[in-house]
Amino acid sequence: MTVQNIDTALGEQQRLSDQQSATAGEKKPNSEHRWIWFVTGPTACGKTTIAKALAENLNLTYVEGDDYHPKANVEKMSRGEPLTDADRAGWLQALAEHETAKPPTSSSPHLVITCSALKRHYRDILRLGSEHAGDLRIRFIFLQAPEEVLMERAHNRRGHFAKENLVHSQFTILEMPDPRKPKEKGGEPDVVVVDVGEKEKGVEEVVREVVERVRGVMHLGRE
Repeated sequence: MTVQNIDTALGEQQRLSDQQSATAGEKKPNSEHRWIWFVTGPTACGKTTIAKALAENLNLTYVEGDDYHPKANVEKMSRGEPLTDADRAGWLQALAEHETAKPPTSSSPHLVITCSALKRHYRDILRLGSEHAGDLRIRFIFLQAPEEVLMERAHNRRGHFAKENLVHSQFTILEMPDPRKPKEKGGEPDVVVVDVGEKEKGVEEVVREVVERVRGVMHLGRE
């Protein structure tokens, strides 16, 4: 799908969303709904760690979004070169298409997918899945931290193709979601923002917060 076609689809999504906005907030999940949780944020914010822990705690199916990057994208990022909108278009479309694919029967039908999703436009592309498959409930977790904190984390980590020089380039295009505003005023109420930048806030505390907030949205009881 080309960027132009994606924009056309997004326009249709907005029309449908406006029609449904009056009742969307009243809908509650039932056994027929499939949930897709995108764990998002700039490089080194801890997407993989938090997403895997969330999937394990709530028995969801984990999907590593980086695996859907074409080889050219991975090579470009490994050289420290930021991706363009055109570079990301195919990757985002592949993730959007994966949303509608049913996992194996041995796996949970609910997915946790890692994806930076730095711009509102990118998140809107991922939201398209809910329009293409009526049983989907797509939500986002945005892991928030200051640029300097993520620069340090990226510098210190080993074995990942995305290094600290990509952190700054990602912050230059970052469009922070605001879940406090209604959608018609530019807000993104389907996003859960979690602060991961405090040094005294360990991984276990972040995981507990994310799990509890997701559990609340999905109306899951505690075991």
